[in-house]
Amino acid sequence: MLKVVARLTIKKDKIDNFKKSAEDLIRKSNAEEANVFYTLNQNVEDEQKFAFIECWRDRDALKAHEATEHFTKTFPILGEMSEASEPVEIFNEVEY
Repeated sequence: MLKVVARLTIKKDKIDNFKKSAEDLIRKSNAEEANVFYTLNQNVEDEQKFAFIECWRDRDALKAHEATEHFTKTFPILGEMSEASEPVEIFNEVEY
């Protein structure tokens, strides 16, 4: 399994709009066949900090997701509401 963590700091006056704009992306991403989960998480100590935390079957599934219309249209809009972002981190799940 492949895990993705994408962190953004959202402009204070854009937080509500950001959450609303992300809803369609999350719903459609969760409906993708190779998706295990796709969530938006808000920091409990800093309301401006968010993290998309995702789980995909494999790298091919992630690449297919990144080519979908709901990703290519929505992510740039969400980025415009951001005042900072960190590099996206991709992890392989350690299985025992």
